[in-house]
Amino acid sequence: MIVQGCHYIEEQKKKYLKHTLIWTAIVAVLFGSGLFLVGKRENYFTVIAGVLVLGIALNLSRYIGFRKFKDGKEVSAKILEGMKGSYDLFHSAIIPDARGTAFFEHIVVTSRSMYFISESSEMIKKYRLCLENKLASKGIPMKSIHFVHVDNEVQIKNLAIKIEKDACYTNEKLGEYTKVINDLLM
Repeated sequence: MIVQGCHYIEEQKKKYLKHTLIWTAIVAVLFGSGLFLVGKRENYFTVIAGVLVLGIALNLSRYIGFRKFKDGKEVSAKILEGMKGSYDLFHSAIIPDARGTAFFEHIVVTSRSMYFISESSEMIKKYRLCLENKLASKGIPMKSIHFVHVDNEVQIKNLAIKIEKDACYTNEKLGEYTKVINDLLM
């Protein structure tokens, strides 16, 4: 099952930019109405508009948070989505942390394992230990956590075959593992 879609980041950018523009328009109309109706800035409309600026700040900060990331390759996503078996799939996974923000193009969760797939070997090197510690503290065995660096379609196809073998087993761990990953994501 696809938990987080292939174009997740692009959708989030559009959503938060749209919300920012809507909030900005609301605040501008409210402030402008106060100026027009009362004739000066010191009025209740200005106070309400000042409070509503928080909506602009919230949506703008979320937009800025997503702006520096790009969705993974659609071809890779289609290969992973075509796998057989019981698994949950997260595309464009952003995992914030005190050390920084980890980005994995795909995360595949089966009832036996978790596969963190990235096109950047530096990303894996930088965040592997931190994520292993986080997941181990949540009761995930270390042998179930796999970090995979892929460069091309052939590697994705080979990995998909390996994951399919793992995904043929089903039990309640799939739901537990998916919830753990979902709680880590931004």
